[in-house]
This record gives sequence, C-alpha cells and structure tokens, in this order.
Amino acid sequence: PRGPSAPNMKNSNYCLPSYTAYKNYDYSEPGRHNEQPGLCGLSNLGNTCFMNSAIQCLSNTPPLTEYFLNDKYQEELNYDNPLGMRGEIAKSYAELIKQMWSGKYSYVTPRAFKTQVGRFAPQFSGYQQQDCQELLAFLLDGLHEDLNRIRKKPYIQLKDADGRPDKIVAEEAWENHLKRNDSIIVDIFHGLFKSTLVCPECAKISVTFDPFCYLTLPLPMKKERSLEVYLVRLDPLSKPMQYKVVVPKIGNIQDLCIALSTLSGVASDKV
Repeated sequence: PRGPSAPNMKNSNYCLPSYTAYKNYDYSEPGRHNEQPGLCGLSNLGNTCFMNSAIQCLSNTPPLTEYFLNDKYQEELNYDNPLGMRGEIAKSYAELIKQMWSGKYSYVTPRAFKTQVGRFAPQFSGYQQQDCQELLAFLLDGLHEDLNRIRKKPYIQLKDADGRPDKIVAEEAWENHLKRNDSIIVDIFHGLFKSTLVCPECAKISVTFDPFCYLTLPLPMKKERSLEVYLVRLDPLSKPMQYKVVVPKIGNIQDLCIALSTLSGVASDKV
C-alpha cells in the first residue's frame, strides 16, 4: 500500500478469477481433475513454510499476479541491472505463479524457485526455518530490480523542504524516486514516509519524505492478564475458594493481593 503522502502515479485495472468455488481442495496427482485457479497449496521443503507463506501472500495480490499471468513481465526484464539478478528471480517466480494459477494442480512443490532464491541469498539456501518478513523483503527487492524499467539511474540532488507545503515536497520526492525506481513493485507496494525533525537548539524544522516498500507494525499487547488463584483461609473449617483475578501483565505480588482482596473481602495485608 502507498503512504498517505504518496501521489498515485499510475492507475491500472486488473481482473482475476473470483474465489467462488472451493471444490477439489484435496491433494491429488496433477491433471487428474480441474482445480480452482489460485487455490493451490505449496509443499514444504524441510521447514520452508516461511517461504510458502510469503509466496501465498504475493500470489493473492491481484495486480501482481495478473502482471505475471499475462506475461507483461517479459517486456520489462532488466538483465543489465547491477542491483538485480539477471532476471532469474522474476522468471522463476513467474513460472511458479503460472503453475499455481493454471487450475491443474491442488499443490505444487516450489523446489526450482527455492533453488534460485538460495543462489542469490545464501541465507535461504538451506531447509531451516527462516524469518518470513526477511524473505518477503528480499523477494520484493529482487523482483523490483529484475523488472526495473529504469535502465540507467540518474544522480538526484535532494532539496530541503525549506517551509514549502507538504504536498509539493512529497510530489517532488516521489518524482525523484521514480527517476531511479520504476517497476510493478513500485506501482503496487512503494510509498512515502514523512519524517519531521525539530532541532532542540534553534527549533528549525526539517521535513523529509522517504520511500518505503513495506511497513513494520508492532502487534498490540494486552496490558492485563487473568489468573486463577485459590484462597485458603486460616480457619480449618473454611473451604478453599477459587477466584479469577485480573492483574497488570507486568504487575507484582502486591497487585495480586489487592485484586484478591477486592473479590474476597480479606484485607490485602492479610493475604
């Protein structure tokens, strides 16, 4: 997704088969019967579920998948990009996507694709578990450079905002970015971050817009947790009572005693 400050420079219409039929979702030999296009599993090669998860996410990004299914990528392969992989990653990914969307297979084994990934990123050459986001970042960057429409990247002199409106500065930053980076990956995934720095000495404000390809967001964490505790009184005739208390997740014993006191009526200093 693009950032809120990033102008949308290209508009394209794409259409993929709808997910209306979920029939024959069993693991079968290829060609035995028709499968729903795109509804295709990926076999694990050791512990490669991290790679399969990233591939499935990208496979279900309609504009990107349509781009490869229609062979538009072949017109934009950049074999001479020193930052790319001579088009190998793009071609291998295209072949895998075509298999997944052919309607012939209920699952495929992405062995050839993994081999290509391992050639250019040795950290993914084995069969151990790896970080899915790192693989996704490598894949997006590799596809971008293999398909970069810019054959010769010009030198860009960056300008300060100098109090200009954000819209003007953002458009200028985006235009400069497109002069060096222009691909289907940029069309779909790239956007701009706005950063504002204030000097504590002179109070000068510096505003910049930096490109991004993906956003890393923290998962929300609960601030409280529930505990089940038993209250055993000194009176031998009293039965132990079970209570469910809610305490801060990073709390201490005192928090537990106060919560239990509220429910049981026993003073917290007596618990």
